Amino acid sequence: MLRKKIGQLLMVGYQGLNPSDEFLRFVEEWQIGGIIVFARNIDDPEDLPKTINRIREAAGKKIFTAIDQEGGLVMRILAKGSLFHSNMGLAATGNLKMVEKSYQAIGEEMRCLDLNWNLAPVLDINHPQNPGIGARSFGDTSDLVKNFGTSAIKGLKNSGVMACAKHFPGKGRARVDSHLTLPVIDIGRQELLNTELAPFQAAIETGVDAIMTAHVFFPAFENQSDLPATLSRSVLTELLRNKMGFDGLIVTDDLEMGAITEAYGIADAAGRSFSAGADILLICHQLEQQIAAAQTILNLVKKDSFYQKRLEESLARIKQKKDALPEKFDQSLLTLKEKHDPLIKDAHNKSIKVLRSDEEMLNLKRDEKLLILFPEITSLVQVEENQKSEKFDQIILSEFPSARLVKYKPQENGQLIKNIIKTQNLNLRNYKLLFFSYNAHLFPEQQNTALELASRATNAAIIALRNPYDLINSAEFSTAVATFSFRSPAILAAINLLKGNIKAVNDNWPIDIQNW
Repeated sequence: MLRKKIGQLLMVGYQGLNPSDEFLRFVEEWQIGGIIVFARNIDDPEDLPKTINRIREAAGKKIFTAIDQEGGLVMRILAKGSLFHSNMGLAATGNLKMVEKSYQAIGEEMRCLDLNWNLAPVLDINHPQNPGIGARSFGDTSDLVKNFGTSAIKGLKNSGVMACAKHFPGKGRARVDSHLTLPVIDIGRQELLNTELAPFQAAIETGVDAIMTAHVFFPAFENQSDLPATLSRSVLTELLRNKMGFDGLIVTDDLEMGAITEAYGIADAAGRSFSAGADILLICHQLEQQIAAAQTILNLVKKDSFYQKRLEESLARIKQKKDALPEKFDQSLLTLKEKHDPLIKDAHNKSIKVLRSDEEMLNLKRDEKLLILFPEITSLVQVEENQKSEKFDQIILSEFPSARLVKYKPQENGQLIKNIIKTQNLNLRNYKLLFFSYNAHLFPEQQNTALELASRATNAAIIALRNPYDLINSAEFSTAVATFSFRSPAILAAINLLKGNIKAVNDNWPIDIQNW
C-alpha cells in the first residue's frame, strides 16, 4: 500500500512508441501517478490514446498525462497537429485574447489525444544571452510576461487542461543551459521579487494548477552554495508555499538534467526535492532511475515521520487535481486542426515585425533574382524537437522559383558558407540577398558572415527566424524582420511580408530591441 502511495509522486517518461513490459510492471507495482509524453512516443498522434489507456490500466486509477506543448520552439505534437506560435510571437501581436485563444486551442488538441496536463506556459523573463529560453518567453519585462502569461493560463483553463507555470523562480537571466550544467543567478532578493517572481505571483492569483521548479542556484534565497532551487526548501517551501501562498502542485523539472546530475544522483535528488517541498518528481528517460527514485522515497518515508507528513500533504494536493481532470474530447485531431488553422495563420501574420525596411525588399516579385541563405533547422537545446516533416526549401522556392538557395549550419564556420557561394559561381552583385538567421546573436561566425554577404549584395534583408536579437547588429541590411519562430507558418508569414501581401504592425515589440 505504501508503495502505491509513493508512486503517486512520480511522473515518468518511457522510450519508444509503446511502453515496454518492464515499464508497465513498474507502473503497476508502484501505481505510478503520471506520465510525460515526448515526440519519441508519437508517430501518428491519434494512436496515442490507446497507448495512454494501456498505461492507465496498468496504474489502475487516474493518471496525469503531461506534455510540453508550449508552441513555437517546444512542441511534441508536430505531425497532424497545429503549429502553434511561440510565446514571444503571441506577445508580438499585442493581443491578450489571441494568447488566450491559442492556449485554449492547444488544450483542445491535447484533450482529443487524452492528454490532460500541459507543462506550460513559460513565465521566465528573457534576456538576450540566455541559450535555452529566447522566444519561449513572452518577452523581457515582468509586466509583459505577467499579462500574457496569465492569459495563457486562462486559455488552458478554458480547455479543461491543467496549466503549469515554469521555471520557478525564473531562469531568464541564466547564461548556460540547465540541461547541461547548473546556472547561477546572483541577483538581489528584492530585485528578484519585483521582476522574476512577479509573473509567478500573478499566475498563483489566477489559479494556476502547478508550478515547475528551475534547476538554477539563487544565492538570494538559498544559503547552501550551488544548491538548485529544485532541491531547496528555502525556495520551494519558505518562498513559494509560505511567502507567495501557492497551494497547487509543485513539480520538478526533469531530474535527469545536467544541472542536477553533475552534483547529485537522480535518486538522491528525488529525495532532496521531495524533502524541500516538491509534490511531483519528473524523471523523463531511464526506467532504472525511476525505480531507484521510488525506492529512495520509500526508504525515507519508512524511517521518519517528517517524510510521512510530507507524503500525505502531497497526496492530498494530487488527489484534488486528479478529481478535477477532464475527460478525453471525442473529436479527431485533424478536425480540430482545421478549426484552428485560421487562428494559427492570423497569429503569425499579426506577430511579424520589421525593425527597418526598404520598400524594394518588401515588394519582391515571384521571378526576383534572389540569393537565399537558409539554416538547417535543428534543435539547439535538448528541450526542442525538430520539425522533420516540413520541406522548408520547397516552401520558399515555390514562392521564389528563380532564387538560388544555399543551406548553412547555424554554428558553421563562416568561411564554409562563403566557399559554397564561391564554388557555385554566385556573384553577389547580381543578387538581392535574403539571409534567414538562426540565433546569429549567439553565433558570431554566422552574424559576421551575414554582414559581409549583405555588404556585397545589391540589396539585402535579414529575417530572424528564431530570436529577434539577431537584428541588433544588422546594419548592413536595409530590411530587418523578426518572425519569432522557425516553424512553417512563420516562414510563410515572412514570405507574404516580403512579397507585399501583408503589412507589419511595428508596435508591441515583446523586447526592447530599439534601445539595445
